[in-house]
Amino acid sequence: MKRIMLAMATGMVMAGWAHAEQSRTRFISHRGESMNAPENTMAAFRAAVETGADGFECDVYLTKDNQIVCLHDRTAKRTGGLDVKPSEATLAELQALDAGSWKGPQFKGERMPTLDEALTLARDKFEIYVEIKCGKEILPRLKEVMAAQPKATPERVLFICFNADVIAAVRQQFPAYRAYWLTGTGPKKDGKPGPTAEQIIAKAKACQASGVDMQDSVSITPDFIRAVKAAGLSAHIWTVNREPRSRELAAMGVETITSDCGAALKRALYGASDAQ
Repeated sequence: MKRIMLAMATGMVMAGWAHAEQSRTRFISHRGESMNAPENTMAAFRAAVETGADGFECDVYLTKDNQIVCLHDRTAKRTGGLDVKPSEATLAELQALDAGSWKGPQFKGERMPTLDEALTLARDKFEIYVEIKCGKEILPRLKEVMAAQPKATPERVLFICFNADVIAAVRQQFPAYRAYWLTGTGPKKDGKPGPTAEQIIAKAKACQASGVDMQDSVSITPDFIRAVKAAGLSAHIWTVNREPRSRELAAMGVETITSDCGAALKRALYGASDAQ
């Protein structure tokens, strides 16, 4: 009887721990831990792993020679010094650029990594958000990259994109993987209000998104988040670098917060012991 009671107690403790892990807001490093390392480089991705973030986000394009590279902007000018689109350059040409010196001399020689390289950092209890910056033309090569990397499981890797058509295609071609539709929420440039929760829900449902990854703005309130989650969608927010706001969002129940300093915010909210 004592053994049975002990087993039951242990099971209850483990179940409680699992629930706490699932309900705690997770912090995703934006383009890697990019406040302290050059964005979309292995240095930034490794920093996210080593400093205790819950995952990192990377942006991807297809190159001229059908490779997938990590880059945010439409060209490599800001971070690599060359005004060229990924689709107009080969992988060798892009990786010949210095993608680190703009951030600091200690990062001189950092290369523009491939998605293949980024995925080598996939591990349990850590998520890699792959933001597709181009169109559906990337998907055949993406299938090959994912198939070649055994670490890239549906629990560890997911896809995000602003283009709802791309999200719909991802859901069809990668049915086991999550795909979140990215959207702005703030007022438009012409002064008109941003989309309502109902409008966001409708578009996310139409493209069969698993969740919505939303810009932080004055529109993001407890009622807004409740509406999204009540519709069966997971709620995610980008990009938040202030501790007070991250606490507010965590209290609203958002699943993840993307931040340039994700590991630091995680420690601020949950302590160093939870950031390992």
